[in-house]
Amino acid sequence: MSDTPYGGGHPTVARAEALLSVGRTEDARDLLFSYLNEVSNKDADAYALTASCFFRLRKWQAVLVMAEAALQLNPDHTDGHVFRSEALWRLGRADEAVTAAREAIRISPYHQTPYQSLSAALRATGDLDGALAAANESVHVSPDSVNAHFARYAVLREMADNAGAQQVMRDVLSFAPEDADARAVLAGLKDEARELRLPELVREYSAALGSDPTNAFITAKLEDVALRLVRRTRWVALLCLVYAAVTSRAFPTGDDPVSLPAPLGPRMWFFFLMCVGWGLCVWRTYFTLPKGAQLTLLSVVRRAFAAKLAVLHSLWGTLCAVLLVTVPWTDRGYEQALVWIGGVPVVLAMWYGAAQRRNERDAAEKAKEKRLKAARERESEAAR
Repeated sequence: MSDTPYGGGHPTVARAEALLSVGRTEDARDLLFSYLNEVSNKDADAYALTASCFFRLRKWQAVLVMAEAALQLNPDHTDGHVFRSEALWRLGRADEAVTAAREAIRISPYHQTPYQSLSAALRATGDLDGALAAANESVHVSPDSVNAHFARYAVLREMADNAGAQQVMRDVLSFAPEDADARAVLAGLKDEARELRLPELVREYSAALGSDPTNAFITAKLEDVALRLVRRTRWVALLCLVYAAVTSRAFPTGDDPVSLPAPLGPRMWFFFLMCVGWGLCVWRTYFTLPKGAQLTLLSVVRRAFAAKLAVLHSLWGTLCAVLLVTVPWTDRGYEQALVWIGGVPVVLAMWYGAAQRRNERDAAEKAKEKRLKAARERESEAAR
């Protein structure tokens, strides 16, 4: 986690750090285990680097054990305190994590990482103002550090400050214009604020993925937007079905029923307009996208059941609309049945999906409120 290399003490530790820097986390961990088992004079840096390996593997209990082993050898080891803090708040011991982060700051007051750990620990306790102050101090200490700005972003997100979070990402892009994560996060924030249309959002994520093709976070975001694009086509199918019902006189208005079948001219004119409308929809949804986004969209339709279902719903509604206007119906009951058969499954699927997403948002809000309530209760107990 520190920018200071560990390799000055022993060649094996330096080699493990090199493995870690190229993403070979498990190889670095195994090499460090072998080193620590063989040498008699234990090395605090080796334990801290092992903690870094477990940190990347998200094994928090092991991170804590390795960090405390490093601190037994060197109580003033900055990274030992930092990794201890990072493990503690993830294990539900946020107050201890705050203490560990403050100790790291005492030892290295001019290094950014301890302030970021303090900010994360304070967020876990619910002290968002303190977390923001710590993140601001991290940015002050290292204004050109992407990690420092992202620590500030995390607090602002917790505060639901979309505008402030957007500004943080713009600040990152001002000195690191090729940072893929910052560009993708900024696009997501603009999407939440309804500042981007879906095709524009796809282009932003595609451009971000072009800067970092192996980024799993951006790939997942791009796939999610592709799914939203596919689902949007169901509105086109419903619109076609409604106008087909009107054109074919499935639901006549007025005192007297309108004669059937409906005139051929209006029905064929609507069929032509429907084909043009679907052509424009496909062109705007697919052909105006970057090549990479087009491939992602096709991949999502092939792999994701929800995307396949959305495509089937769109085709089903459109097929019913086509039957309504191309067949010269003489029985209004058949027409009305066709409208209900075509529209009800699509509407139910859209309603269910919207309800599910709404429940997920409500659950996230309730979890956030629960964390804040617990933090306020802890503060009240401490004050008493």
